[in-house]
Amino acid sequence: MPDTVDLAIVGAGPCGLAAGIAASKAGLSSVIFDRSCVVSGIAGYPTYMTFFSTAERLSIGDVPFVVASDKPTRRDALAYYRALVRHFDLGVRQYEPVERIDRWSGTGPRFVVHSRTQAREERLTRAAAVVIATGYFGRPNRLGVPGEDLPHVTHRFREGHDDFDRDVVVVGGGNSAVEATMELYRAGARVTMVHFGPTFDRNIKPWVLPDVTARVAEGSIGAQWNARVSAIEPHAVVVTGPFGEKRIPAERVYTMIGYMPETGLLEQLGVPLDPETGIPAHDPSTMETSVPGVFIAGVLASGYDANKTFIENGRGHGDLIAARLAAARQRGQEWTHA
Repeated sequence: MPDTVDLAIVGAGPCGLAAGIAASKAGLSSVIFDRSCVVSGIAGYPTYMTFFSTAERLSIGDVPFVVASDKPTRRDALAYYRALVRHFDLGVRQYEPVERIDRWSGTGPRFVVHSRTQAREERLTRAAAVVIATGYFGRPNRLGVPGEDLPHVTHRFREGHDDFDRDVVVVGGGNSAVEATMELYRAGARVTMVHFGPTFDRNIKPWVLPDVTARVAEGSIGAQWNARVSAIEPHAVVVTGPFGEKRIPAERVYTMIGYMPETGLLEQLGVPLDPETGIPAHDPSTMETSVPGVFIAGVLASGYDANKTFIENGRGHGDLIAARLAAARQRGQEWTHA
C-alpha cells in the first residue's frame, strides 16, 4: 500500500527542507524527495566556495547557523543542513527521483507521487498536498553549438586542481564564471574567459572583482569580451566577435552561463507558466499555485530570473505553505482554496 502523508515535497534543498520543518511544526506529516543528496545544489558548488550571504541569512527552522567567520563556506553549509535533517528527523528520501505526480480522484489525499528508489523500484506516496522545490541546477542553459556535448565540456565546476597546467576556457561573465576562473588560475591552469558582454556582469562579489580585474589587466587570465562561442572542438573553442573568428586552445571547457527552472512536474500538473517571466501562476501570500494543493518553494518563484530568489528570501516559503494547510485543516477543508 502507498505511504500517506499530508505533504509531499520534491526537492531537498534549503527551501524544501524549510518547508518540511514548517510542516512538522504545524503538526503535518511530510516526506521530502530528492534525486540526489540533501542540498545537492550546494554540494555541487565549487569545493572552496564562500557564500555572499551571512550565516544568519542561510539559517532555517529557527536553528542558529554558527560559524567562526563572517561568511560561511560550502563545507559549513553542508554540515549545517545535514544537522538540521537529523535534528528535525525529516523524512528525506535521497536518490529517489519523482517521475510524475497524478491527481487522485477518489476520497482522501488528492495526489499520488510516483518515485523511483535506488533499487529501481517504483514507490507510490499519497499526499494531501505537494510542494515543488526543484530549483535550477539540474537544467543548465545550453550554448546550442556544435561540440557542446564533447566529454571535456561541463556545466559544473568543483575545483581547479584537475586542470593544472592545462588550457581551459570558461564561458560566462557572472559570479560562477569568475570564481571558477580565479580558482583555475590559482591552481596553475592557463585560463581564458569568453563573455558576450563588454566586461564582467554587474553583480560580481565585491571582494572578488578587484582581483580578477587585475589578473585580466596583467594578462595572467585571458579574456575575450563581446565574444560568442560558435563551436567547440576537441582541442579548441571557436569564438566570434568584432575581431572576427579565432580558436582558443582548450583541453577543458566550463560553460558557466546559468540554469533554467525545473518546471516539468508543475507543467505536468497543469500549472501555467508566464510565457515572458517563466513564473508559475501562484499566490505569493501562500505559495499555492492555481492548481489547488500544489505549492512552489524557493527559486521557482523567480521564473527565469534566478537572481530574485535566494535561500535568504526563499526560506520563508515553507512557513507560508504550512500556515495555508493548517488553516485549511482547521476549517475542515481538503486543501482547497478558501
